Amino acid sequence: MTSFLKQLVRLFLFWLLFFAFYRLIFLVYNQSYAAAAPFTEQAGSFIVGLRLDSSMTGYMLMLTCLVLAVILIISRSFSYRVPTMISNFFIIIFTGLLIANAHLYSYWGSLINAEALEFLKTPWVIAASIKWYESVGFIILWAALSWAMIKLYKVIVRPPETSAKLSSLSSIIASFIVLFVGALMIIPIRGSFGVAPINTGAAYFSTYNYANHAAINPLWNLFYSFKRIDARTKHYRFMEDEEAYRIFNELNSATSEPSPSVLKTTRPNVVVILLESFSAQAVGALGGEKVTPNLDALAKQGILFNNIYAASDRSDKGLVATIAGYQVLPGYSIIQYPEKSQSLSFLPRELKEAGYANLGYTYGGDIGFKGMNSFVVLAGFENIITIDDFPASTRGKKWGVHDEYTFERLLSEMEKSSRDEAPFFKFFFTLSSHEPFDVPMEQMHNDPYLNSILYTDKCLGQFIEGVKSKGLWDSTLFVLIADHGTPGPAKANSQMRERYHIPMIWTGGALAKSDTVVSTIGSQKDMVATLLNQLALPANKFTFSRNLLSPDEDDYAFFTYPDAFGYITDDSYQVYDNTAKRYIVKEGDISPLDSIRGKAYLQVVSADHLKR
Repeated sequence: MTSFLKQLVRLFLFWLLFFAFYRLIFLVYNQSYAAAAPFTEQAGSFIVGLRLDSSMTGYMLMLTCLVLAVILIISRSFSYRVPTMISNFFIIIFTGLLIANAHLYSYWGSLINAEALEFLKTPWVIAASIKWYESVGFIILWAALSWAMIKLYKVIVRPPETSAKLSSLSSIIASFIVLFVGALMIIPIRGSFGVAPINTGAAYFSTYNYANHAAINPLWNLFYSFKRIDARTKHYRFMEDEEAYRIFNELNSATSEPSPSVLKTTRPNVVVILLESFSAQAVGALGGEKVTPNLDALAKQGILFNNIYAASDRSDKGLVATIAGYQVLPGYSIIQYPEKSQSLSFLPRELKEAGYANLGYTYGGDIGFKGMNSFVVLAGFENIITIDDFPASTRGKKWGVHDEYTFERLLSEMEKSSRDEAPFFKFFFTLSSHEPFDVPMEQMHNDPYLNSILYTDKCLGQFIEGVKSKGLWDSTLFVLIADHGTPGPAKANSQMRERYHIPMIWTGGALAKSDTVVSTIGSQKDMVATLLNQLALPANKFTFSRNLLSPDEDDYAFFTYPDAFGYITDDSYQVYDNTAKRYIVKEGDISPLDSIRGKAYLQVVSADHLKR
């Protein structure tokens, strides 16, 4: 038994070294996200991270003790091989997850969590997002590091290869001792002797969020996120509901107020183009990289909304915001639950009631992604065009049809619809600027993401030329808006304002304004109410959408990501972490009222979700 206890101590030490090693890999691999975080802050993540590392280790050792105790009772044999077999299993699994976490962070700027694992339900989506050599490299690295860690385990833990046969009484005593040792693991698991157990908030020690993310044990964060994955049943409550609704209603009091018209007619054709991953960082008109000359030109020809922020961090959530004007919760998107999303109000249905016809949805990818199919059907689209409507020759190696071909199809559909007397509505979701940024164009920019943006912008320019040549420009309003932001060239992580800043541009011959900039701070979901107001249609069904052209509208934007929300005003920017239960980012002149408003907003969104 003494040798077992010594083995357990060495095993605890091994796992702390294991996590420290992968923290080092994370820091080195993602240095582009460091954002000038000092070396001392990054180094501090190793010290601060010990609490969550110890908690994760405690869980594994508790499991080991439980398995050993069961074996002792059943076989009256104390097997020293059991900890080794359990440890080897976890070494292999955890190595794969930790490598994946480091790589995914380089794309997303956020740690692996339960929501990320939802993509395992659609493995073709994962395959489409990575290059073949990345897959091969991952497998080789996984195998090599797993082998190295198993060797290190043998050096540090020095596990005995024998088993000890015990009498009935001795096996019972031994099992109780093992169970007692396992029970002691509750101390590192909880992280303290206090009432409240440890949470990810314990890792937030720095003003540099990159250092905070490095301190968080990714595996602990992943498993903890499963506890709160079903946000459908969770109510975020910070105050009495009556008070939350009062504050929310004050924020949106101007939404129904009429605003000056910016259109030549109240019934133009309307085309909404949802631009995949178009961050403000990649839009020249918003001060970003000079890779969108056509989009920038369209902004000069129309109205540029230069202070728009995405409602959340994923495409499925961006769809909800732009089609239903609805705010998603931190933990999930309502698009995945048709029984809930069917209760939403939808822009296409409102337009159809107003006399619009030929309601078309065009997307060059898999319409089954994240429940998109049910959502667009519920939204009222009558003509849904997807990857299956294009020849194989038009498709890329991964995601789906290249944008140049889907733009061509959109133009064709507009031309056909223009023959009817009724105005038409088209919604087009681009694709090519999704990773792995596979575009059928000579490399014109050394950054693959920016190169894909350049390609889609080129396709957009050709499309607009076609629109004008077909005589469709003068009667049409085009709304161009991104589905979400990206880490982008700035390598913005989930807490950074730049991550959510996106373009929204109104253009087309139906627009009475040109070379106009609207600086009202707003959200992607506000497009719906703003558009309906310009079409002289009621927008009162869209509770979470505001009329950004109203002169009395408050300047603010709200966004979510797992498990947090952000609130932006003219003077301030703040991010509240629901796990840590505190604001982890506070920038600018923040008033107590601003902090309350963000919480009230989330509470009202949460209450609304529960009712559906």
